[in-house]
Amino acid sequence: MIVVLLVVLGIPTAVVCGSIFFAALSAPREQRNRMSLYPLVWGAVVATFGIAVMALTAWSTQADKHYDDFDSALTALAGIFGGALLIFGLGPFVPWLLEVVRRSAVFLPRALRPTVRHVCGAPARTAAGVATTMVAAAIATALMIIAPAMTAQGGADYYPDARPGALVVEGFGADQTATVRAAIQRELPGAPITEKSSDRGPGFLDVATDYSNWSDPYVGDQALLRYLTGNPSTPYDKGTAVVVATDNEETDSAEVRYSLSATGGSTAIKAIPVITVRPPDPRFGRLFVPREVVQDLGVQLQPDQFIIDPSHYRVSATEQERLDRRLGGIAVTYVERGYQAPPYWLYVVAVVILIALAGALVATRSAGSARILLRISGGSVAGLRFLAACRAAVGAACGTAIGATAGCVIGLFLVWPMTTSADWEPPPRAPFETPWPAIGVLIAGLPVLAAVIAALVSPTWLIRSARTSGRSPLASPEPQKVAPTSEL
Repeated sequence: MIVVLLVVLGIPTAVVCGSIFFAALSAPREQRNRMSLYPLVWGAVVATFGIAVMALTAWSTQADKHYDDFDSALTALAGIFGGALLIFGLGPFVPWLLEVVRRSAVFLPRALRPTVRHVCGAPARTAAGVATTMVAAAIATALMIIAPAMTAQGGADYYPDARPGALVVEGFGADQTATVRAAIQRELPGAPITEKSSDRGPGFLDVATDYSNWSDPYVGDQALLRYLTGNPSTPYDKGTAVVVATDNEETDSAEVRYSLSATGGSTAIKAIPVITVRPPDPRFGRLFVPREVVQDLGVQLQPDQFIIDPSHYRVSATEQERLDRRLGGIAVTYVERGYQAPPYWLYVVAVVILIALAGALVATRSAGSARILLRISGGSVAGLRFLAACRAAVGAACGTAIGATAGCVIGLFLVWPMTTSADWEPPPRAPFETPWPAIGVLIAGLPVLAAVIAALVSPTWLIRSARTSGRSPLASPEPQKVAPTSEL
């Protein structure tokens, strides 16, 4: 398992980290040197191959059918690897974009040109930081597309264990039944308790109908039937079973069988009539068998679940917590609240956004000497903060522009392999909306947030001082005289 996890996470991580190295390696060492076309060509080839891999995985998983777990996992891994290749191939395009932005600096106000040229004119120093922002922005954007699609599909594939809002208490032994019931009555006074029973002996109880076998029927009384159907007018007959059907299944008879062994041995069989009703939840299908029918077979029944019917009482999260403390671990409580999407992807997006901001700040600090910025700002700390904020915003914008574009491509391709179903009768793909407004906020917000952080921290940390024989330029109260430079 550990080896598989290392392969699943290690290969894409290594490829993505290689993108940062590739970006720094392909950047020209000197400002006067132009970037070689070879890294761009190789990067374009690798990125195109990655897109082709993702397109193939999307095409192979576009049908709404059963997918084997192993094959589906391999396909998803291939898609992730293709996305990593796309990010890797875009590495050399980071210094290329920095060069394009540097040449366009002439259209900016004169006071801002040096800040842009410090970030974009020294790609050998700043490309790694900007590439880090690119990688993080790509991952965040892809997750923002994939996660809602997986959430929608997870809701479509979800089958509830109880009626929505119902409290189920289970997992207790026969000798703890009275204790559990007393705890429920104490914490939920006035709430009617419904019992589901099962045999506590060595035998095996199942019910066979025309369409299927039910190995865990709901055995109980009239209250349990009312809970399953959600309809108090459902007729109750001590000798008639009720199929709570989620489809068009219709049956009029069933065999209740109790075997002393699941693999053989003596079996008691009783044929009973069956009626079919529709459930309150279209995915909550069950089979109800009256307690008297099972007892007639000589089966000793004991409660194995206590249920609070949501039609009569809705249990809050606070009440469930109090009941858990009261039970002290002798039973398990569960409240059916529908499909709950795991929130882990939000934490991952938050972490990669922090990484993107860190990359922009690293590029800001690596941009170069502070002399020109000191002269422009006149030695003002506020001026230095403003120029540092401009540096950070430019670095974040360059990385986000490439990363968000790649993330959109990756996310739109990977939603197909990530939403496959292992069910033999899978539901159709659930519709979902791509969160374009949220992605737009990410693209626009990262540079702004990087600028705000750069404006708040100390300029001596973000603007690297030039090494001089005397004091640091940032420590001098007067701006130093510098020779004219082409950066202006």
